[in-house]
Amino acid sequence: MRREYPGVIGVLVHGSVARGEPGPFSDVDMLAVIKSGKKPSDFSYFDGDIHVGIGFLKIGELEKEFTDPKAFFWARGSALATKVLYDPKGIIRSVLLRWKGVKPPHKVVEKSLWDAYYYMIEYSGKMRNGWRKQDDYMTRHSARIIAQCAERALIVLNDISIISENYVWHQVLKAGNRPRHLRDDYPIALGIQGTSDTSKVYRSASRLCKETLRLIRDEFGGRAKHRRFQELLAEPLEKHGL
Repeated sequence: MRREYPGVIGVLVHGSVARGEPGPFSDVDMLAVIKSGKKPSDFSYFDGDIHVGIGFLKIGELEKEFTDPKAFFWARGSALATKVLYDPKGIIRSVLLRWKGVKPPHKVVEKSLWDAYYYMIEYSGKMRNGWRKQDDYMTRHSARIIAQCAERALIVLNDISIISENYVWHQVLKAGNRPRHLRDDYPIALGIQGTSDTSKVYRSASRLCKETLRLIRDEFGGRAKHRRFQELLAEPLEKHGL
């Protein structure tokens, strides 16, 4: 990689290999960091039976994740387990060290919770429409979106560093600051705990939605700074059929 891409200033490996817990069919996820210039296209190849994926990222993009609501908690979790393979000037290690101890800025917290709150209200309406129309797909799809939004809200409220997509739900279930019935409703609404009874999915997602919205309002309502979010938090949930 260093020979073909001389602009690379660091190479990282992340995922299960970096955490020291690969399975027999795990792939190798690598990230090459460049300083500037045109970013090469990502590519992959097979080393024997092992799939190796190579991605590229500019150092500026890595720094930007400090203020990106969508990336912050993932990037910090990744930094805890990422292994540095090549970093001659110590640039990557310096960034990872900052990531490990950084706290989310207020804007990241507020934007994350605002998005989760808004989409939970929107998809609760879609779910009710699906239920009334006896549309199992719409009902279950909306329930899953609600569960994913609740997941994001709990990650933010509990300041969780996300280890990987395979362990998100384990980390969420362990959250100290959480809605009631989380252990029952979250796996069902998310689809982890399968059931052929759509009414059970509907009830679980509805309850998870209401309890999580109330949790956001109770825990963060007094700290919201944006006027529109303040107005949304002030609206009674009954107005939205919740």
